[in-house]
Amino acid sequence: MEGTISSPPLPGMTVDVVGTYDDADLGVVATTTSDAGGGFAFAFPCVAASAVVRVTDPTGYYPVTYGTASSDVEHAEGMWLGEGVDLGARSVRLTPPGRFVPVEPTRVIDTRDDAEGPLGPGERARFLLDDLPDDVNAVVLNLTATRGTAPTSFVSALWYEHAEPDTSVLNPSAGRDVANLVTLPVSRYSESGQYEVILYNNAGFTHVVADLAGFYSMVEGAGFEPVSPQRVLDTRSTTPLGPRTTRDLVLAGPGGHAPPGAVAVAVTITSTRATARTSYVSAYPSDALHGTSTSVLNAYRGDDVPNLAVVPLGADGAITLYNDQGTTHLVVDVVGWFVETGGADYYPIIARRADGSGPAGPGSTLRFSVQDVGATVRDDAVAMALTLTTTRARTPSFLTVHPTGQARPWASNANARPGADVATGVLTALGPGFSVYNDRGPLVALVDVSGYFAVNGPAGD
Repeated sequence: MEGTISSPPLPGMTVDVVGTYDDADLGVVATTTSDAGGGFAFAFPCVAASAVVRVTDPTGYYPVTYGTASSDVEHAEGMWLGEGVDLGARSVRLTPPGRFVPVEPTRVIDTRDDAEGPLGPGERARFLLDDLPDDVNAVVLNLTATRGTAPTSFVSALWYEHAEPDTSVLNPSAGRDVANLVTLPVSRYSESGQYEVILYNNAGFTHVVADLAGFYSMVEGAGFEPVSPQRVLDTRSTTPLGPRTTRDLVLAGPGGHAPPGAVAVAVTITSTRATARTSYVSAYPSDALHGTSTSVLNAYRGDDVPNLAVVPLGADGAITLYNDQGTTHLVVDVVGWFVETGGADYYPIIARRADGSGPAGPGSTLRFSVQDVGATVRDDAVAMALTLTTTRARTPSFLTVHPTGQARPWASNANARPGADVATGVLTALGPGFSVYNDRGPLVALVDVSGYFAVNGPAGD
């Protein structure tokens, strides 16, 4: 069997053929190293087995890749080894990690304005993302479901159109607007040849709105510096935001919390004690021109509603918070910073539900290791991107995600509601792994991991 490693041609990569599924105990069946042009060739022993090509970069800069371009064995294009089987030529595409490029929040999807209308039950829809530069490997979207008709549903982001939806990013609910920040891998190696997002809706009808918060570039951008959640604002100690009012939150500069060179902040924003039946909250750089035309969460009277937001810093080092209707208190917890120099690069993976997801009792903690993800993650990973979904809650509760081995901070990432499935985006630093603490009542916590961060040298050294 022959093949090449592309994007670009890469010499010196370790190329293995490994047994899979019932033949996984075979381990490495054959191994070689890619040549100066990225090519490789194998001579196989006499064995009949299911297998897959695995490419590993000895430096660790490029992610371990299976099949054509998969981050795990399960989603990889496999092959059958056996006497007389023509394996043909194989091509493996390695994608370098990305660094974050923040943008002023921009609406890029709104099915309310689309002739195709809402997503129906069991429907898959492809959305093209225009105006992105080349060399993007992931996008950060604040995804909102609105005008849902089912009592509950789930929306999945699919890595290709016919993929089975085995994870979720959002839970639409009739009569309620729900939002979640998601980081989705993208590639021009798609059916359309363009960057695209494919969404699947499980039940009923729902409209979908997406605001672009930034993207990960393989050639430029800011690195991520995770921190254990740190509370920087709690308006319950002062005054709430009134209707159509803003409040600036200075994070960088003298006396600020931001490290040198910070260009954006990752925060969990929670609305609490809202007085309007419904409202929306925006977060944007303090010098943005059209910040209130997008949203980061939807506030509701009687509920605590959180969401993750990645917000560029204004020229004065501040972000601006806006509330549309009624009054609401806002709580802001910093979970990380994006910095011009240094920081960690982002490695997107095909979303996987972490082993260990499941029931969590009151006051209990679920602990996850990087091995629980189901994809190959670097041992020196410093942070993870995930969606935390709560379901079957019997009482309102809050959940905190933090590095395992560190004291639990006085902060929260998610709020569970009885009778509702609630998805919340999380960026968490890692100890040897991460922990999920549930404060009250029994519930089920589902953790879907979509990527990780690791530190590289200036040129991936």
